[in-house]
Amino acid sequence: MGPFLNLFPQQITKMSKGLNQRTLFQTWSGSNNQSKVVQPTKDGRKPAGGPQTTQSNTTEAAKAKPTGNPLWPEISQRSAHASEDQVRTEEAYPAFEDDDDDLMVVAVYEAEKSLQHDRGHSLQRDDSAGTGSKASPSTETYQDLPGFDSSSAKVWIYPTNYPIREYQLKMSEVALFQNTLVCLPTGLGKTFIASVVMYNFYRWYPSGKIVFMAPTKPLVAQQIEACYKVMGIPQAHMAELTGSTGAKQRQEIWRAKRVFFLTPQVMVNDLSRETCPAQQVKCVVIDEAHKALGNHAYCQVIRQLYSQMLQFRVLALTATPGGDAKSVQSVVSNLLISHIELRSDESPDIRAYSHQRSVEKVVVPLGEILSAHQARYLQVLEKFTSRLVQSRVMAHKDLRTLSKYQLILARDQFRKNPLPHIKGPQQGVLEGDFALCISLYHGYELLMQMGLRSLFLYFQGIMDGSREMSRARNELQRTPVFMDLYQEMEAMFVKQSAESDEPFIYSHPKLQKLEDVVLQHFRLRAGSSADKTDCGTQEVSTRVMIFSSFRESVQEIAAMLNRHAPLIRVMTFMGQAFSWEGSQRLHPEGAAGGGAQVSSGRLQHAGVDLCRRRGARYRRGRPHRLL
Repeated sequence: MGPFLNLFPQQITKMSKGLNQRTLFQTWSGSNNQSKVVQPTKDGRKPAGGPQTTQSNTTEAAKAKPTGNPLWPEISQRSAHASEDQVRTEEAYPAFEDDDDDLMVVAVYEAEKSLQHDRGHSLQRDDSAGTGSKASPSTETYQDLPGFDSSSAKVWIYPTNYPIREYQLKMSEVALFQNTLVCLPTGLGKTFIASVVMYNFYRWYPSGKIVFMAPTKPLVAQQIEACYKVMGIPQAHMAELTGSTGAKQRQEIWRAKRVFFLTPQVMVNDLSRETCPAQQVKCVVIDEAHKALGNHAYCQVIRQLYSQMLQFRVLALTATPGGDAKSVQSVVSNLLISHIELRSDESPDIRAYSHQRSVEKVVVPLGEILSAHQARYLQVLEKFTSRLVQSRVMAHKDLRTLSKYQLILARDQFRKNPLPHIKGPQQGVLEGDFALCISLYHGYELLMQMGLRSLFLYFQGIMDGSREMSRARNELQRTPVFMDLYQEMEAMFVKQSAESDEPFIYSHPKLQKLEDVVLQHFRLRAGSSADKTDCGTQEVSTRVMIFSSFRESVQEIAAMLNRHAPLIRVMTFMGQAFSWEGSQRLHPEGAAGGGAQVSSGRLQHAGVDLCRRRGARYRRGRPHRLL
């Protein structure tokens, strides 16, 4: 359980049980007292355009204060102050259409006046503390909560200028009072929940620091924009910190700003150098929280803050909490989580906000040609993996099921527990054999998943020296089976690139299936669009998104589909710093008409934006094999 679990006083903890906060304000801004309340003009008339409420109804609403509401425990105890402010209060009640809203706004108005009155007298109470006078509960200060503004914490604010989703409201409420792991599918508002929590801690701790961490710089930049749109915190109070910022400048930024967006490694460095005022950190939001395993920078940040016995809230966000129970438990322990909010696409309260999906799995056989190349490549693998088996650093396994990951694990085990008969130069030779086998199995994955062209492009980089793998190149050049296979692929693909009239070579059978699916989609939409255009309706555009795990295959897919222009217009996206706005600047033709996007690498939430704009039914995720 996190260090903030028992942070709040009892009346504030009870506050979380009521859900009336949703109608408190229509909008909010970045300061404690900027919530808008409609008041009459000096001549007693209501402002033009607002909903009307009679004075008698308003007076009745004032008398009908909610009973037992923990938000306002002190209002009924202030009869002395109420007598002198009664007339002024009755005239200044805000007008709302709904009776429930009238009651809540009346309560808010009275509470705001009471809080302002308490602030005016709190200094006198502090000055006379030595006289033995007893402070009222509403102005009680909490010695164990440095910087905590108890008057602001009478309420927590939830935005109503966005459509209210019950699951977001519930998660936001829980996350204010417990260290919470929010597990939501991508595109369902995790950042919105974080914005609500950050804004309320921004109010409750006027001098506190709020930290939002994301694993990569592009994600950090995207979260700044998203949080600003929801939170309304002044941009002058927010800052993005990167490793390129100078030490003195960083220290000044930490001193002057209040809300920080940064990568966890930057936070670790600033905590270690004491550039970050750790004692002022009151809320830590962690995006992509499933990465908090082992000695990840996320874990280091929480450990450093917790080691100083600091009080801070943790909000962790993820779409995929972990592959197994052990991983999830590690995340929960490392981030001091005390409560989990978990939803899936099938959860009843989010089903209305999820896109419908139809998943069809298509299994394409390798075919005779690719199977023959697979058999020849396995002979190359047998030659080099047999060295590791003979040295007893790896158990003999079926070469067809052996993976690059298993080789990496075997190498790590060899490094940790070297065999006694392996010493000196022999250990270096085996390290080289491990590296060569790992490279060869990466090529095997390319062959099986993407085909011969991707395999050739990968080994072309090794053989021409651009990949700087001299030992691998020398070993492969002395392997006749490999050289025969390489020269055959070279004649196949280099010749085709030089002669554009040559027919396209499908390096994997599933490329033909992919081409058929995409062509069928566009031809069907083109026919439907032509019929509607004849009837005088607007032309309908469509989009197709193709994800690939390997960069080498992206250009091949694009070249295959470009042969069907102008029916299909292709754009390719590669790399991790992708954004939809950037893609529009680089490829303005993608803003209109139909087309296919072929993408490699992780899309950093941009896939969601793209799909929403174009009506596609795909959501961002880790790139996967399409077929």
